[in-house]
Amino acid sequence: MKFFYVVLIAVLLVACNTSKPNEKINVVEDDLEVSKLDSLSFFLEHYEKFFATNFNVSECPGAAIVIVKDSTVLYKRGFGVKEIHTQDSVDVHTVFRIASLSKGVTAVLAGNLVDNNELEWNQNIKESVASFNLRDKEQASRLQINHLLSHTTGLYPYTYTRLIHRGLSRDQIIKRFKRKGVVAKEGVDYEYQNAMFSVIEKVMERQTEKSFETLLKERVFDPAKMHTASSTFDAIKNSNNVALPHSYNHYSSTYKLEKLHKNYYNVAAAGGVNASISDMGEYLKILLGYRPDIITKKRLTDIFNPIICTSNKDTYVNLWDGVTDTYYAMGWRVLEYRGRRIIYHGGNVNQYKTQLLIDPENNIGICVLFNAPNPFNGPVMPTFLNYYDFYLDMQKADNF
Repeated sequence: MKFFYVVLIAVLLVACNTSKPNEKINVVEDDLEVSKLDSLSFFLEHYEKFFATNFNVSECPGAAIVIVKDSTVLYKRGFGVKEIHTQDSVDVHTVFRIASLSKGVTAVLAGNLVDNNELEWNQNIKESVASFNLRDKEQASRLQINHLLSHTTGLYPYTYTRLIHRGLSRDQIIKRFKRKGVVAKEGVDYEYQNAMFSVIEKVMERQTEKSFETLLKERVFDPAKMHTASSTFDAIKNSNNVALPHSYNHYSSTYKLEKLHKNYYNVAAAGGVNASISDMGEYLKILLGYRPDIITKKRLTDIFNPIICTSNKDTYVNLWDGVTDTYYAMGWRVLEYRGRRIIYHGGNVNQYKTQLLIDPENNIGICVLFNAPNPFNGPVMPTFLNYYDFYLDMQKADNF
């Protein structure tokens, strides 16, 4: 294993220097000083080199990254520009759409409500949303909060996504569920949802008599000091520091500026949260268990607890090197990775690409935000894990 990581770092460092052929290439070899390998700064230095070089090669307009260890932000930086053909640089306060990372934020909010005895995981949806129904009325009456958050409601995947894109309101979409049949009993099959996931908003609102937007602000964003985080289209549209979305043309290999659109703000719990990378650094501290005032460790354990196996599903995380099994918890994916559990989610909306990962065993987390699709998005997280495992292996070797 140790040799594998040495070779991996060597290969990646060579690749990272291809854009500067006149510079001397410093390849990691077996005789590197252990003291240097033993430092987090060594890990951060080389991961930054990997990220920066590959970001430049990808020509993606803009990105931002944050890494948190324990309760400390180790690294935080913006890359590129908010809009192509400008010099308007992305900084650590630039707002992005975080897409489906919103589902994890929603799960944290749900955990807060459970902590405050305002919600229960096994609570029936119809207790709070009497208007909700399915063609199978008995299954509709059995559906619980945990089914919503784990995508195990029994509905066909992406049910009513077309209605989200048509701009129907959350309440209009909920009324139409009575026309939908099911493909499986609740709790036994994983099928990813957005419209169905957002029903949790209505439950929370009925339980607390506050809007979902207000709950996010009062229970998560404000106490966590996520100062630029929000959950509405107007909030990001009116911000003066936004990374604008860009599409990629595969034929011309060029990026094009796109408009911010309203899609998924009508189901904000599933994909409507906006945040800067500074906000996401504070959010990582919550996920690592250092903000019990927002969500206790017991509730974090609840939302990270695997509910349904997804190893047989067509999900990209199943292709990561070192991943043996995958699951969905509540708002989160869980990966069995080289003997430990990794908590992860990715997102994709309005051309934004986002990813977040935490390694609870080692108390470290990372979030990456892009304002355009790019081939570099794929290896960002697996490489982070490989680099960090190399660092851990060198620590172990030093202790022998």
